[in-house]
Amino acid sequence: MARTKNTIVSVKVPINWDLMTKRKRSRLDRITSRDTRVIRVYLGIIMRHEKELLVGKKKKRINAGSLDKLTLTALRFRDPAKCRIHVEHDLKARFQNISQNELQECRDIAIAMWNSYLERGGSPPLHSTNMVPRKIPRNIFQGRFKLIHRQNSHIRYWLELRDSLDSVRQEKKIHDKLVIPLKMSPFHENQLSLGKAKSCRIVKDSRHKWWVVFAVSIPEQKETCSNPSEKPLAVLGIDLGISKAACTVLLKKDKSVRVRYFKSEKHRYIRKHDRRISSLQSEMNRRKNLGLPYDKVVKKLRDLKHKRAAVRDEWDKVLVSELVSYASELSTKYNLYVTIGNPKGIRNIALRGYSSSRTYRGMIHSWSFARIILNLEHQFSIMGWSTGKPGDRFLAVFEGRTSITCHQCGRKGIRPKQSLFVCHTCGYRDNADKNGAINIARRMILLTPALRVKDQGLECWLLPRELTRSKAARRTRSSKRKSKLPQGSSASSKRESAVVRSVQTELLSFGDSTKMNDEDPAVENAAETSSASVTLDSPRSDGHSLFVQRTEATFQQRGRASTKLDKAHVTPPGANQSEFSDDRHGSGRTQELVGDGIHSSDSDMLSM
Repeated sequence: MARTKNTIVSVKVPINWDLMTKRKRSRLDRITSRDTRVIRVYLGIIMRHEKELLVGKKKKRINAGSLDKLTLTALRFRDPAKCRIHVEHDLKARFQNISQNELQECRDIAIAMWNSYLERGGSPPLHSTNMVPRKIPRNIFQGRFKLIHRQNSHIRYWLELRDSLDSVRQEKKIHDKLVIPLKMSPFHENQLSLGKAKSCRIVKDSRHKWWVVFAVSIPEQKETCSNPSEKPLAVLGIDLGISKAACTVLLKKDKSVRVRYFKSEKHRYIRKHDRRISSLQSEMNRRKNLGLPYDKVVKKLRDLKHKRAAVRDEWDKVLVSELVSYASELSTKYNLYVTIGNPKGIRNIALRGYSSSRTYRGMIHSWSFARIILNLEHQFSIMGWSTGKPGDRFLAVFEGRTSITCHQCGRKGIRPKQSLFVCHTCGYRDNADKNGAINIARRMILLTPALRVKDQGLECWLLPRELTRSKAARRTRSSKRKSKLPQGSSASSKRESAVVRSVQTELLSFGDSTKMNDEDPAVENAAETSSASVTLDSPRSDGHSLFVQRTEATFQQRGRASTKLDKAHVTPPGANQSEFSDDRHGSGRTQELVGDGIHSSDSDMLSM
C-alpha cells in the first residue's frame, strides 16, 4: 500500500468456518499455504543477494526494482532492450499457480519483513523461531478482493477473493472467485463505516481459527466545531501514574483549574499475577534442581504470563477510552488542546545499583506508558484531531522534572512523600500529580504559538521569563561572548584545540591598529583568550623567543592528570596571594607566570 497521511485502522473479523463447504476450506488453505511458500522463497533470495539489493545511506532498505530483476521476467516493454527474457530466479516458472500481482504482493511482505530486521536487528526472518509453524499472510489489495453486503441474506457480509490456483493449468483468461462468509458484528460494521477498506489479510492463529484483517483508511476530518474561535481556549494536561492511573488538569483563561483523577484496578491485578508467577518460578527451579519433572509448571507459567499481558492490555484500553471520552466532553465547551507527559528514559534510572528498591524497579519496567500514549494519539487522530507536532491539538511532551518543579515560581521543590509537593521558595503545597499535570500543560502552552497570544490565549499561566523568551532564543545558541578573532585555517589534526588555532593571529595586530587601541573591549577579549599561549623572552633561550602553550586535554587525560602543582603554580612564601590570582579578567590583564625566573605582564607582551 502506498504511504498515506490518513489514519489506518485494523478491523479483525472472524470467518464463519462452519458455513464453508469442504472445497472452499481446501481452496482457502491452499491459497494461504502457497503465499507462505512464495514469501519464504523471496526471503531466501533476499538473504542470498542482500548486498546487491541494499540501497540508501544507511543500507537498511531493500530495493524492490532490483529484486524484480532477479525474480520476474518482463516481455511487454516497448523498448526491446528493457525486456527481461531470462532471470536468475524465475518465480513465474516455479510457481505457476499464482498471478503476477499476487507475486508482487508476496514480494512486498518479504521486503517489509527484511527491512524490519535491518532496522531492529536480531535474527533474520528465516532463522526466527516463530517462522516455522505459522503461515505468513500477504496484503491483498483492491482488485484482488471485494467486500459484499447482502442485506436480505442470512449471512449479510461476504468476502470475495481472487482464486488463481488453476488459471494457468486450465488456460483461463479470467481468474476464479472464492466467496467466504464472515461473522460481522455491529462493532465491525461501525469500524468499517469510518473509511474505506484498502487491503485485507487472511490470518490463521495458533488455535486454528481463521480471521480477515481489514486495513481501513480514515480520511482527514474537519473540526467538529463549526467555529472553534467562539469557544474559550483550554489545555488539558495528563500526568500518567502507576498506582493512580492518571491525573488530568484543565487550565483555562481565567486562571482556574479543574482537576480529575482516574483510578484503575490494573495495579492490584498485576501485582496479584506477579505473586503467582513468582511462586511458580520458584517451584519450577526447585523441581529442576531436584531432577523432578516440571512440564506442567512451565505450562501453567506460560498461560499465566499470557493472562497477565491480556489483563494489562485490557486495563490500558479502558483508561484510554475514559480519557478520550472526557476530552470529547470538554471539547464541546472549550477550544481544547490536549497534552500528555511522556516519561521517556525513566527506565534508565530504575536500574540495579541505584537507590531504588527492587519493587520500584519492577513497577517502572512493567509500566506501559508508551502503549497508552500511542493509543491516545490514534484515538484522537480518528476523531479528526491533528496530532504529533508542536501546534497540533494533541501532543506528547517530555515530562522530566515536572513533578519537582513549582508551577508558580519555577523553582525546584521537594516531595516529602509520593503524593505531596512542597516548594520552600514560595510556600506552595499541593498534590504532586496535580503539580506535574499543570507543568505538563504549561509546556504545551509554551510550545503552541496559538496559546501564547497576548490577551487572547493562556499566557497567564507562563512565568515572566518564559513570556520574554522567544521561540528563536529557545532553539538557537546565543552569540554572546563568542570570539571576535578571525577564523584561522583548519586544524592540522583532529585533537588540535580551538585555542591553538585562535592564537595564530598575533596580538600586535590588535594593539598597533589605528582603529583599535589598548582600551578597546576586543583587546581585552583577545588578551584574555591568549593566556593559553604567549610568547616570552627567556634568559635561557639566548635571546630567542620561547613559545609557551597550554592545550586542552581530553576527558581521559584530565582523569589521569597528577594533582601535584608545578613550579609555575607555586606561590612564593611571604608573597601576597592576590598578586598571583586569576581575578583580573575585568581589567584585561593576563595571569603572571612565575617559574624559573620567567615573568610576563601586559606591558612586556606589548613591547615585544
